[in-house]
Amino acid sequence: MIKRTHISNAVAAALLAVSAQVALAVDEAEPNDSLATAQQLTVGTDGQVIIQGVIGTTDPAQPAIPDIDFYSFEASATDVITLDIDGGMKGMGATDRQVDTKITLFGPDGQVVLDNDDNFAIDEGSASIGGERDARIENLSLNASGSGRYVVSVEGVGRFPNGSYTLIISGVTVAAPSQVDYVNIDVRPGDRSEYTRVNMRQKRDLPIALLSRKEKGDMPAFKPLEAKVDTITFGRGGEEKSLTRCLKHHIDVNRDGIPDLVCLFDVPSAGFEENDVAGKLKGETISGTRFEAVGKLKVVAPDYKNKDRDRWNGWDQHRGKGHDRDDDRHDGKHRR
Repeated sequence: MIKRTHISNAVAAALLAVSAQVALAVDEAEPNDSLATAQQLTVGTDGQVIIQGVIGTTDPAQPAIPDIDFYSFEASATDVITLDIDGGMKGMGATDRQVDTKITLFGPDGQVVLDNDDNFAIDEGSASIGGERDARIENLSLNASGSGRYVVSVEGVGRFPNGSYTLIISGVTVAAPSQVDYVNIDVRPGDRSEYTRVNMRQKRDLPIALLSRKEKGDMPAFKPLEAKVDTITFGRGGEEKSLTRCLKHHIDVNRDGIPDLVCLFDVPSAGFEENDVAGKLKGETISGTRFEAVGKLKVVAPDYKNKDRDRWNGWDQHRGKGHDRDDDRHDGKHRR
């Protein structure tokens, strides 16, 4: 997909006139075509962020390209926010491709909070003719949805499905960044290859070991058994709910004297695409500390010849013979 970001000088001037303070401005960055891969935004000190993006293509000579852009941001339940599209519809005599936008806001639970297609009232920054098609959600209280990660999607609809636009998010409380502990994982323990091959449609669950870490200097210790299992996600973007279960049979995979947590994941649910070379895992500990990890892997097509690589060859060496299968089931509770 070829995308070109464009914003007219008139639109840029209008944006600067909106506030005496200059909001943070960013360009759209692909891939951001799903809730899981939403582009993470940083809100400025004035509570605003301005995104310049493109849906599909801006070239009028090219056929329309299916595309939806997703952006994520942290907000508080006390916030009253506005989501405003400017410059999607370019007005009379415009040579640039126009896009009729629809915006949808998703709450921390992933459910739709509110959407809007046409504004019916032209605001500053939108063209005087056709500008009512620039979507806008104004003065929306987040009290009912609560604090957390919100995602807004922008898509083109109707006769004008592709083109450039500007999205302005305002009214967001700037909170201190959440502390994230970056930890290590071992994809398919026992596989010694640099990039573990993963069949993107494999039926066998993929084992991943969440590895422990001893305290060293300013770096605190990490104990995988203190992870809240129901918060663990894994996949292409890191927030895919692909977990099937975690094993009760605790294994010291990295042999540091601290037990590691081995969990099994459904690969098709992880949302991988062929030739992906990394998988992201996220979760939270019982003390509320968020953790993230990245594992090396090589995603291959379903018809990949060496199907034996879908198996966990390190199973026998870690679990031993005679281990009862029922012990591998996880009831969501930890033994401490």
